[in-house]
Amino acid sequence: MYRDQIEQRASFGARTCLNALDSEHLEAYISGELDEKGRAQVEHALRNDANLCASFVSQVQMNAALEALLGGAENRSAFTQGVLARLRSEGAGDRGFAKSVLLEIVEEREGKQPIRWPDLLKAGVISAAASVGLLLLFQSIVFNNGERSESGRRVTEATEGYAARIERSEGLVWDQASLERIRPDGWLSPGLLRLERGSAVIAFNSGATSVVEGPAELSIESGNRLFLKIGRLSAEVPPLASGFTVNTPRLNAVDIGTRFGVSVDGEGNSELHVMEGEVEVSRTSGNAVATRLREGLAVRADGRTRTELVPVPYGGDQFRLQVGAPEEMQPDLRFTFDESVGAILEDSGKSRLFDVPMVASGELDRSPKRAAGRFGGGLVFQPGETVDVPLSREFRLDEPHTISFWIKLPAKVGQSGQEVIFEYGREGLAWRVSCNLSASQGVRGALRVGCGESFVIGGTDLADGNWHHVAYRYLGEGDLASHLHLFVDGKPETLSASLRGAPSGGRAGNLRLGGAESEGFEGWIDNLSLYREAISTNALQALGE
Repeated sequence: MYRDQIEQRASFGARTCLNALDSEHLEAYISGELDEKGRAQVEHALRNDANLCASFVSQVQMNAALEALLGGAENRSAFTQGVLARLRSEGAGDRGFAKSVLLEIVEEREGKQPIRWPDLLKAGVISAAASVGLLLLFQSIVFNNGERSESGRRVTEATEGYAARIERSEGLVWDQASLERIRPDGWLSPGLLRLERGSAVIAFNSGATSVVEGPAELSIESGNRLFLKIGRLSAEVPPLASGFTVNTPRLNAVDIGTRFGVSVDGEGNSELHVMEGEVEVSRTSGNAVATRLREGLAVRADGRTRTELVPVPYGGDQFRLQVGAPEEMQPDLRFTFDESVGAILEDSGKSRLFDVPMVASGELDRSPKRAAGRFGGGLVFQPGETVDVPLSREFRLDEPHTISFWIKLPAKVGQSGQEVIFEYGREGLAWRVSCNLSASQGVRGALRVGCGESFVIGGTDLADGNWHHVAYRYLGEGDLASHLHLFVDGKPETLSASLRGAPSGGRAGNLRLGGAESEGFEGWIDNLSLYREAISTNALQALGE
């Protein structure tokens, strides 16, 4: 009992010592800066304090993230200019201690998933009674290689993708380094962008849009978040993109409503003006308690990190909200399936060239039937039933395009492989759109889109007996894992599996709805549209309304 009391006192003493400065003590321990007595105190506390143990694992993850982002010497310049500026704004200081934003960047950009404390225990890497000092031997594996998702399904290594693009602009001038990150069609790759002058509407994959005014420096961090280092912008956020976030050197703004403006001066001092709805705002460091700011209010965050955000006069009318007029998109091919009778399906797309028969000559038993759709009429298919639609001779497999449709699939019990919804292209090189029924590769029931041997699989089970709006867009001439965006019910899909590769060239040829008896789909389809371009997320989401 006496020994237990001594250990309890030692544990209490260590916790008392560490409570106020957990991160600093743990960082010093990880860096090997503590003497023998200090190390012993930290290790004893870690063995007996679950919360401190969790903090330790998190901090080791952050240190490993820093190493992952630094990479080789060729990456240090970009890191210093972009990410490190954010870390310093988070209170990193000279020690380079990285907070949660570092983990977010690594997970999103590198496709690496942090190994948690339970993972180490389950894997037998350490035991609860082992010296936590052993964890230092495993810093190189604090991030796994992305071969398994949290659900245990295999996925391939993540690839760099495109999370936003320039929709419209006026007088736009970028610096030379930024031009290397901007595709001719406006898609933006990750990295710091410097806008010397002009204005641009940047559309994010989530559906949020932002008007950025030059001069400005910004970084696209994900399909629903950006970092504004200097400059000003306004953001408009539809309900499906709620949670759109703007980080600056001094504040974090998370949209809950629909519209707000942010400005950042050369010192990093930042202002937020809420034009409509609500925004959750907090400092990036110090007194980081979040506050909800309503329409018509504004705050400023300067370098005094321990003070509350300072209210300032509202100036939302000073932010630019529009650049040019949105272009109205028209599909090249569109079938609503609303004809009440007859065997002809009418193409109401802008070309109106491809009215097709439901019933091929002499193949009545291979034809789908008319049925109630999501809106008006639709088609219901059984395996083996197909409809063939010719496509424009100019439509090629490796070109940008978007396809949107509504689908309802009953639950699939005991089936495996793929259930083909439609495909287009040549044998062996065709684009194939299907419901994934594999139990070992990606989410079962999710959308699977592939061309040749390459494919991506989404993360939403469609085979639940409900109507879902499904769409995908291909940016053209690139790897499917980075150039193909999947959407279900208006929201971007997280990939559960993929196999890298790009489509070959050549004509798309015919679009065949349905498939063979062995793999054709069973279910309903409605409002099928095809665009020969990668349309904006807002236009795509409007198709599902």
